[in-house]
Amino acid sequence: MHMRSTEAFFNSPSAQEFIREIREEFLKSQKPADQIILDETDLCNMLHISKRHAADLRKEGKLKFAKDGGKIYYKQSWVIDYIDQHTIRPPNSRF
Repeated sequence: MHMRSTEAFFNSPSAQEFIREIREEFLKSQKPADQIILDETDLCNMLHISKRHAADLRKEGKLKFAKDGGKIYYKQSWVIDYIDQHTIRPPNSRF
């Protein structure tokens, strides 16, 4: 790639958006889990579940959430607590 085409690439709107997303993810990883707020899409992507399954978890009281208007939010620490509470430990076995 020539220098000008490289500069043009990094100055393009799509490259700038990608850089912004990387920066945002990096900054998120620097925060404690109780300071990271997830929306429903983030939650579903993180747990690889559907929005219907997320709604069922809320309805069953298995997953804490906050609601503001029609928008639902989760603290990352709540998601970690849910995972910890539903972790299945392997049986003690000797190999």
